[in-house]
Amino acid sequence: MSISANFNVFCDKLKISPKKKSIISLRYNSICKKLNNDFWDLNTNYGGIYVGCFGKETANDDCNSVDMIFEMPSCLKSEYTKKQKNGQFMFLENVRRSIAALYPNTSIKQNEFGIKVCFFDGICFNIIPVFFKNNTTYIYADPRKGGSWKTKNFKRDIEEIKIGNIATNQNLSKLCRMIKSWKHHCKVPIEDILIDTLAYRFLLSWRYNDSSYSYYDLMCKDFFKFLMNQKPTQKEWKSIGGFLVIPNALNFRYKAIIAHHKAKSAMDYSKINDHWLAALKWKEVFGEKFPTSIGIETQLNTLKDSVSKVYSIQKKCTKIVEQRRYLFMLLQVISAILVPVSLFTIEYTKNFYLGAALFLTVSTVFILSVIYKKANKIKVILRHKASASIALKTVNQINVLLRDLHHNDVDVAIIRDKQKLLVSRLETMYKGTSLKISKKYVNAINKLDTISPVRKKHSDILSAGITIPEWHKHKFHKENYIQNIVNYRN
Repeated sequence: MSISANFNVFCDKLKISPKKKSIISLRYNSICKKLNNDFWDLNTNYGGIYVGCFGKETANDDCNSVDMIFEMPSCLKSEYTKKQKNGQFMFLENVRRSIAALYPNTSIKQNEFGIKVCFFDGICFNIIPVFFKNNTTYIYADPRKGGSWKTKNFKRDIEEIKIGNIATNQNLSKLCRMIKSWKHHCKVPIEDILIDTLAYRFLLSWRYNDSSYSYYDLMCKDFFKFLMNQKPTQKEWKSIGGFLVIPNALNFRYKAIIAHHKAKSAMDYSKINDHWLAALKWKEVFGEKFPTSIGIETQLNTLKDSVSKVYSIQKKCTKIVEQRRYLFMLLQVISAILVPVSLFTIEYTKNFYLGAALFLTVSTVFILSVIYKKANKIKVILRHKASASIALKTVNQINVLLRDLHHNDVDVAIIRDKQKLLVSRLETMYKGTSLKISKKYVNAINKLDTISPVRKKHSDILSAGITIPEWHKHKFHKENYIQNIVNYRN
């Protein structure tokens, strides 16, 4: 297997899981609905926007911090500005109390500019209530030093990341997720927002920035070098767009030096085609999620073997059914010839009983051959041939998928979708005669079902396409969720 295929699977594993996405979405909607009820007098879950790593889509599955802003009625700003003592603090406190009424048993407190809600499973929401100023900026409360109102473009870095992804063939988000996996595994003292900023600066100037997975090992090695070459005296960085200063006093450069050395060793192993040792080195950098073997590759190879067996069995069934058809056609012709012979024997010879027995025998054979011909039409043979053709095409398509995985760097998610489509097409193959002829066919078909089952349909789906988590399994009752879950189906 190639290292590019390992990076392909690794990047797919780093995506936020559907389970975590659904939990985050459920809490996001409940918070928005509660704030709308209390401050807008509306029964809706609109008004919120994801920001930060989750909004930029640079967060990986290890991310437990979700940043969001929520637009408040503009009249409240004037009302809290008139307060004599720190109206900004009072404004944030009222927002905190509103959310606390929704989750009375959850840790909820004010942070620097908003409200921090930490749930029992470790996921924390940072909610910043804002007032709309114009299409690019919002006003938010700063309770420090007596309180003040400040403006910020919360969407600027999101837009810059989107532009960067377009310019780099979506490599920017993937690099951010991989480096955050390194941070999590090696306990690197670097802020997530700083990773996004430095990755953005590095990748836009890197000469292979729009390349595919074949260059990911070089990309990671060069980025670790970029990190270790940051000035030792530098403690602050300007974020994307330059509207925010990112403090990061702790030194992350030493960890970057180690990661760069391991990345270089991994690439040296790849040059001598020792991909297994190379993958182990990358695992030391990124953690257990980096694969040393590829599950999708194993599935495709096993599927290929099973479909090849199905193809050979379909060909065998075609041959057997054709032989039976020709045999009964021969019997039909012979019996048709022997019928007049038996009648001649009865009429013109003294062997009446012999002629009668011969007549009954050939008549029975003739009738059975006619019945068999009606029951086994040429359609059965054509079905087997069509099924064999489907199996052969599937084998060829699996070979293409394996080539895409290792040499063409096609995204593994696309390969999985194509694999599921192939398996669903296999269900159209004819099985009637095969089940009677060969137990190997039954075993091969059963193996296909266990290797790569066709996608199951889920019943609990929101209109937005989000699966609602089961209440008792996720222990949401600990949050004392007071709104009716049915509302989210509307």
